[in-house]
This record gives sequence, C-alpha cells and structure tokens, in this order.
Amino acid sequence: MLRPMKLQRAKTLGFWVRLFLAMLLCAGSALAQDAGSLRMDLMAQQGQRALRIAKSACLVMSGSQSELHADAATETALEFDATMMRLIDGVAEGELAPEKDNRRRQKLEEISRLSKGLTRSSLQIAAGDFHTIPVSLLLVRNQHVANQMFEVLSESAPTYAPAEQPAEVRNAIGLLQAQHALIEELLRDVCYARLSLGPEDHGAQMIAKMRRFEAANAALITGDAERGLSKAPNISIKIALGQVDSKWISLHALLNDAATGKEQDVRDVQLASVLGETLTHRMTKLIKMYRKL
Repeated sequence: MLRPMKLQRAKTLGFWVRLFLAMLLCAGSALAQDAGSLRMDLMAQQGQRALRIAKSACLVMSGSQSELHADAATETALEFDATMMRLIDGVAEGELAPEKDNRRRQKLEEISRLSKGLTRSSLQIAAGDFHTIPVSLLLVRNQHVANQMFEVLSESAPTYAPAEQPAEVRNAIGLLQAQHALIEELLRDVCYARLSLGPEDHGAQMIAKMRRFEAANAALITGDAERGLSKAPNISIKIALGQVDSKWISLHALLNDAATGKEQDVRDVQLASVLGETLTHRMTKLIKMYRKL
C-alpha cells in the first residue's frame, strides 16, 4: 500500500496533471491540431511513457535522486492513466472524440487493463515498496504495453494521418516517434544493467538497439527508399538531425559501458538520463519541424 504522505503526493500530482490537460484542451487555436494527428501523437507518447515509467521507477530503486524520480514515476503513471481515458472515451467539449472503431477501441481497452499493473506498481515503488510483486509487474508490463501502443499506432496511421501529408513526411514523423521511444528504452536499460535486472543477453540487446538508432538517424539525414524516406528536406532539419547525432555520440559512450558490463556509478546513470532527455526534446522539435512542411 502507498504510504499516507506518498499517497497525498500522488493525489496532488494527479490534480495538477488533470489541470494541465484541461488547460491544454482550452488553449484555443494557438495550440490547435487536427484530431487525427493529435490521436496519433497521444498513442506514440503513451508508448514512450510506458518505458519512462519503468526508467523512473528503476532509478528510484537504484537510489539515484530517489525523491526526484519518485515524483517523475508518479506523475508519468497518472498522466498515462488519464491519457488512456482520453484515447478511449474522448474529452467533453474537446477536440478529441471517443474512439469509434470497435476493434481499435477494444484494443485500447485491453491495453488500459494491462497497463494498470504497470502504473500501480510504479506508484508502489515510488512510495518505497520494492517487494517482488510490484517490481516483477513493472519489469514484465512496461515493454509489452509500449509495444502494444505502437502496434495500435501503426494500424491507425491509414485512418488518422492527414490526407494531404506526403508519405515521406509521415514516415519521418513515425520514425522519430520510434526513435524517441528507443531512447527511453535504452535509458531504462542502463538502469537495469546497474541493478542486474535485465535478461542474460541484456548487453547484446542494448548494442542491437544502439545500432538501430544510428541506422535510423542516418536514414533520416540521407534518405532510405526501403523506409520510404527522402533525405532531410531542408537545411534546418538537416542541422537539427546533425545535433541529434552529435548528442548521441556523448550518450553512446555511457550506453556502451552499460552494455559491455562496465560497472556503473550512480552519476553515470544520472548523466545518461540528462543526455537522453536532451535527445528526446530535440526529436520532439524535429517532429514539429516536419509537420510544418
């Protein structure tokens, strides 16, 4: 059970998350976005959040700035639950209607049920409960929930992507969203490595993910016919992709140390988290740049 003070903090954070979402919905045309793109963004963010929840909870268990990461795990879990409700039931007087496709709605409801084990476990861990059940649920559910969210996103693209959006732009946005999730996954993996929470081939899996990230970023810069990508469409996007590449070099060294079994100091985990956050912010900026094309 959540300790009383931690429970109160979760309720308080939940209030501010709900208030933020309400303000966002009422912000007017300045933040306007077509409903299809908004729905696809929310699905991608949910996949990323599932992985971020696990990363933050793992950092709590590692003793790395526990209070800070406990707050992050709590806030992200509450935001995840609130966003699942938006995706399924829509928002009254908002730009997001209830999901009308029965098959897709059933899939989202299934993910919502599955995710309860993830979000509730993260709240317990944030409150200092490191017992076997919450930790096991966290480890088992986070990747599965993320994969399911991206599967629904992929299936939804033909329905919700703007009709006038060129295929190359849509593919680039989708790949950047996947790259964002991959960074969240790798940051989680660094923490897993420090606490020996990963599978036997954890290091090999990390190296494979790192290579995927590098190949995808190169494809975004130079183009890749098999991925349906043209080269960076203008100099601003090319520079922004180069900035992702340069920041990746700094993060790569820390990821490689974790993947090859080098002992990780808590400061290494913290630095990786900071560098990763910078990368994900740059990818979010890139998605906005592609949307303006």
